Amino acid sequence: MAVYTWGFGKAGQLGTSTASTSHTPQLLKCGDVIGQASVSQISSGGLHICCLTDDGRVMSFGCGKHGRLGSGNDEDKLSPSPVKFPHNTKIVQVSCGSWHGAAVSEDGQLFTWGYPRACGVSGIIPDPRGILTPIPVPSFTPGRLSGVSCGHNYTLAWTNSGQAFSWGCGRHGVLGHGTEEDSPTPREIEVLSDKGVAFMDAGYAHCGAVTKDGAVYMFGKGADGALGLKEKTLGNNLVPTKVNSIKGVDVVEISCSVGEHHGHTLAVTRDGQVYSWGDGYKGKLGTGDQEPRFEPTKIPPSSFQNEAIAHVGSGGIHSSAVSVSGRVFTWGCGSDGRLGHPEGKGHRYLFRSDVPKQVEFFKPNQHAEMVKCSYYHTVALVNEVKR
Repeated sequence: MAVYTWGFGKAGQLGTSTASTSHTPQLLKCGDVIGQASVSQISSGGLHICCLTDDGRVMSFGCGKHGRLGSGNDEDKLSPSPVKFPHNTKIVQVSCGSWHGAAVSEDGQLFTWGYPRACGVSGIIPDPRGILTPIPVPSFTPGRLSGVSCGHNYTLAWTNSGQAFSWGCGRHGVLGHGTEEDSPTPREIEVLSDKGVAFMDAGYAHCGAVTKDGAVYMFGKGADGALGLKEKTLGNNLVPTKVNSIKGVDVVEISCSVGEHHGHTLAVTRDGQVYSWGDGYKGKLGTGDQEPRFEPTKIPPSSFQNEAIAHVGSGGIHSSAVSVSGRVFTWGCGSDGRLGHPEGKGHRYLFRSDVPKQVEFFKPNQHAEMVKCSYYHTVALVNEVKR
């Protein structure tokens, strides 16, 4: 599958060998790094991107500060370069945070790199610039781990049996342990111990979990309404709390925004419907206005041309979705090319879309499988179907 990037490119995070901004999707040329392999997963972090291949390798590009690219140094990379895992390590999932990264291997081992405070390897700092190559997190035994999600300077992980863990900076209560204290190593989130966690997503200052029965639990910063716990509950939530107003809806995925301010959340249900809540800044809730929503609000299916949605992505001030048929939709702030709409060029602070709009760049035979947003850019994984 092919990778396309667009948006702000100052640190080289578009992977196009330049630091230029692009208002339309650009094809990533990565054959020199991955050979005949194909990209199977993407993750978008703070001024950088990671891509996972179908044979278990990871490549990264963009800002290298703190070692967040995992390439062995802290230098920026304008084009894809290998993330240096131990020999014969096969990766099955990768996640990028603001300043760090994490990956799960085929045998269930967790690796982290980048900003030490978020990596869960207390006392192991091989280089003052950061953790420059992936190292294993000793608190997890092979075979247990199912997924990982990197936030601003903290990390979430969950196991095959549905247990949830967190570590790193505890500001706003993002670790879910009942306090705002840091946790230097992984610690189980006790409130979720019997809930059967199936998916988690870490944003900048808030995060959430989806259980195997489709319920949503949110925690962290609540000031913007991004927790969906109604207008009277806008303080920090130090433990995961069930979003009762979305009861009866089978949620399979959530995405928490990656900006420090104007927090919002997107959720997609098993039948392809999308809900949004939080700050409506720049129209990023997709509801046709810029008003906040303090509990989950369904985005009209007509906004997605009545197509079922498979995945969603929350940036800092924009949002995205990919439909089951492979169409890409974006909405919110369009400055610096975030939305992938060419008409945004020349309207640095004024261009926006208050409702989802299809990215017209992609041809009918180009079917997107996944889309991820950072604060400044967007990346899509696209299957180019032969006619």
